[in-house]
Amino acid sequence: MAVNRLEQIIKDTINQTGPITFEQFMEFCLYYPSLGYYTSGRHRIGVHGDYYTAPYASSVMSMILARQIAQFFDLLGQPDPFYIVEVGGGTGRMANDIMESMSRWHKDVYDAARYAIVEKQKGLTVERPDKIGIHEALSDIKPFTGCIISNELFDALPVHIVVMDHRLYEVYVTLKDGRFEEVRMPAPDELLGHLDSIGVKLSEGMRTEINLRARHLLEAMTAALNHGYILTIDYGYSSEEYYSPYRGNGTLACYHSHTVDKNPYELAGEKDITSHVDFTSLGKWGRELLLSTVGYVRQRDFIFSLGYDDLLSRIKNTVNDPVDYYRLTSASKFLIMPDAMGDIFKVLLQYKGDLHLPVPAGFTYRNSIL
Repeated sequence: MAVNRLEQIIKDTINQTGPITFEQFMEFCLYYPSLGYYTSGRHRIGVHGDYYTAPYASSVMSMILARQIAQFFDLLGQPDPFYIVEVGGGTGRMANDIMESMSRWHKDVYDAARYAIVEKQKGLTVERPDKIGIHEALSDIKPFTGCIISNELFDALPVHIVVMDHRLYEVYVTLKDGRFEEVRMPAPDELLGHLDSIGVKLSEGMRTEINLRARHLLEAMTAALNHGYILTIDYGYSSEEYYSPYRGNGTLACYHSHTVDKNPYELAGEKDITSHVDFTSLGKWGRELLLSTVGYVRQRDFIFSLGYDDLLSRIKNTVNDPVDYYRLTSASKFLIMPDAMGDIFKVLLQYKGDLHLPVPAGFTYRNSIL
């Protein structure tokens, strides 16, 4: 079997430096310049890609987000300019849909809004270049007032893999007979300290992930935001659920052509590698960065709290063709179904600022504070 270019680069690195952590291996696979999964320019989302995200499942998700963002605008005193910064904007689909919804139903917000996509992938185009800018890094944007949003971003960050076998070990990647193979080495104090800080003791034999990159990303978000909200949508759990003994094999998964597997060592750079998000850690790190945790809810509770049924009625009144209405709204059921995205996806809201503000609408039902 032919070795692809990225696989050979990883193997050369291991031959030169010795075993690398799984986190380093995952970084190579996802973000190596021009060859990584997220940097190669390959089509990742939709029917011809590897998976669907909520904005691709239905534009109703972006309409719901527009409602919540419009309330952020009011709560923050209707600043002009009002920045909406989407980190990990992908193809720009969500940005286009949110701004379309703003132009139709939230004109005052649309007039004040400056939408900024932060995305490493090259060649991204948007429908409203006068309103939507594209940046390679958060640091390219001057500190602003508004909100930072992300959808399925933190799950795509490289993670450490650890195993509890009488003591904590970290998984490294080496080579044997020219093939990738895992080896274990004693885990460093940084990983042990993190588990202690969130009150987690792994059960014997457990294999799981620790995502320390999430803190660095949250730090960058906090530094970019003068005053406002950080809204995170992703699949994941509290740390109590994440590190529960019944999840003894962790959450790591790979996606390729709409199939799921557990082997990250094949098709380097050609398939997605993800792990679920530990929202407890995001909340803890946020507090250390002087962010307030406003709310933590299931995606379906977030959507219903923002008027899902009312939104469908409004859409019905503006779409003349019943077939068009069905196409637009039928897929939105996946956003709220418990066995689809409704329960496994969570929404976390954090706030930077001194003012005590009312809890936004999306977090008024079954809200939990991490």
